[in-house]
Amino acid sequence: MGIGIGALIAVPAILAAIMSGGAGHGSYIVARVLFPFSMLLTRPEGEIGPVAMCAALLQFPLYGALVGRAVALKTDRAVFFAAAAHLVAALACFMGLLPDFS
Repeated sequence: MGIGIGALIAVPAILAAIMSGGAGHGSYIVARVLFPFSMLLTRPEGEIGPVAMCAALLQFPLYGALVGRAVALKTDRAVFFAAAAHLVAALACFMGLLPDFS
């Protein structure tokens, strides 16, 4: 159930990131905030390649699975860890590590 909800959330998130990117002529701020791991993968790849796209497609379903498991086990430790990792990655995206994606 969590994976499905995560997949449903991913659709508008991906659309927002694509629209803000403006086919390469816009701002990648939304993509950096919503998909920081994918954006950090652009550093070694040099572009938003297939690996970064796969990571973006899987990110929210994985978050959903994590939240669903946390609810089932009545623990939230993993969710807090994932949220902290997401925040750190998003902050890293704005620290000048991605000069080609400004």
